[in-house]
Amino acid sequence: MAMAAAVRLSSILLALSLAVPAPLHARTFSCPDGWQITPAQNKCFIYMSTSLSWDRSEALCHNFSAHLAVLASLQDLNFAKSLCGPSPLGCWVGGHRYNTSSGFGWKWSDDSSSWNETLFSGEPLHTNCSGTGCALAASNDTCTLVTNTRTSLTGKRCSESHGLICMIDHEDRCYHDHCHKEYFIVLVIVSGFILLTTLAVVVWLLVYRRSKKRRRSREVSGTSATALVPPLWKVFTGEELRSITKNFSEGNRLPGNAKTGGTYSGILPDGSKVAIKRLKRSNLQRKKDFYSEIGRVAKLYHPNLVAVKGCCYDHGDRFIVYEFVANGPLDVWLHHIPRGGRCLDWPMRMRVATTLAQGIAFLHDKVKPQVVHRDIRASNVLLDEEFGSHLMGVGLSKFVPWEVMHERTVKAATYGYLAPEFIYRNELTTKSDVYSFGVLLLEIISGRRPTQSIESVGWQTIFEWATPLVQSHRYLELLDPLIQDLPEVGVIQKVVDLVYACTQHVPSVRPRMSHVVHQLHQLELKSAASDQLRSGTSTSATSPMLPLEVRTPR
Repeated sequence: MAMAAAVRLSSILLALSLAVPAPLHARTFSCPDGWQITPAQNKCFIYMSTSLSWDRSEALCHNFSAHLAVLASLQDLNFAKSLCGPSPLGCWVGGHRYNTSSGFGWKWSDDSSSWNETLFSGEPLHTNCSGTGCALAASNDTCTLVTNTRTSLTGKRCSESHGLICMIDHEDRCYHDHCHKEYFIVLVIVSGFILLTTLAVVVWLLVYRRSKKRRRSREVSGTSATALVPPLWKVFTGEELRSITKNFSEGNRLPGNAKTGGTYSGILPDGSKVAIKRLKRSNLQRKKDFYSEIGRVAKLYHPNLVAVKGCCYDHGDRFIVYEFVANGPLDVWLHHIPRGGRCLDWPMRMRVATTLAQGIAFLHDKVKPQVVHRDIRASNVLLDEEFGSHLMGVGLSKFVPWEVMHERTVKAATYGYLAPEFIYRNELTTKSDVYSFGVLLLEIISGRRPTQSIESVGWQTIFEWATPLVQSHRYLELLDPLIQDLPEVGVIQKVVDLVYACTQHVPSVRPRMSHVVHQLHQLELKSAASDQLRSGTSTSATSPMLPLEVRTPR
């Protein structure tokens, strides 16, 4: 419909533009200044009183891009006589004699007009003729002269001096700049109409597209909230969330930071378990903006990222529904092992590190533009049934109040996770995440927090504790004492080398996360081969894991 209208508009304007030149060509012709138009309105004559020979008269006419007058009709003859009236001796016109094989005849000086025999008898004139026509041929040098006598057209010697009448045929000639002006005017008008046609179509299309976009926007705003989000995840109503969380009862509240709103567990009608994160109430974010941001985060799907299952906007209260990750935060497995529970063995710790690195590498290398997590720490890593890592908190910075994020940043800096360039220069890049991962990798293998309180020295960072051991090559002392089946020293050394590569003070020399993933895969394979050579399988891997208190996103 839109294209048909555009084509119709273009056709109308194009037709108008093509019709413009017609009146210009149809109008009455006008001669140059000083010239007079013939009764037939197809020639322009001018009388010049200067007495010249016929040849010089023809040359003078050539200066005006003209010829001596051609008298092709009785009207032309009478018009020439009226112009030549002031000259009693007559005026030169363009007829002159020419030789033929049978005698001689007459022709006009423009070499294109024919002699009108019905008006001017004697053309062609022959040697054995008689009458008035033969009198015109008395000499080999004879040209035509128009007079007001009874014999209107006579022959005279071309060398005689008389006045003259020049002629311009307007059908074939341009006079001074008249033709150029006409062509220029036509060109300007046609070009203008073509330009207006193009501009009209372009403006119309732009207006149409803008109005179409506005209509779509109004349709979207008028539909249900579900239409604002991708179909792979759901917009929950407030009633649904209250139903699956038992009205957000304390029994369904999960441990976490209450400053961000709290986290609750729930079971969907299909039996799947989810974690519902309640965000602080905000009057600054509209429903549409909230859904748009959730949609952006939900697209960041990867097996090693905590998946967003849905959201809810209920009268200013905002909720995010996550997948439930069974084995809870990594922080609990490293620092809060239940009484009688089993700790993570070396293969499990390597699996945790490798799968976590895969999730970070996805954010850095596969997402455009790159996503910087900025809050990589043990409490933000959840473990599934097979002890694969699921990184949470991706893209949540816009939903968390500034004061809470600031508090988290200060704590992260205090705990040693943040890169130096962010602490001192507020520079945040993918290399900052690499630094945080290096700190967390050392925490995974050592079981020590990034910073710890030591009675004798006060607060001590994990690197202040580890560096003397590395320098003295006491790699086994770097491992968590709870690890029973120790890996080879060479494997530990390579992991430690990777830790220090990730935590270089110069960001540009830190490796990419894709390189870290490759290195960890190689170390996993080497550890597995060593275990098979020693005992076939890992003791802790075959031992049943005791129940562990579940943790979910906070």
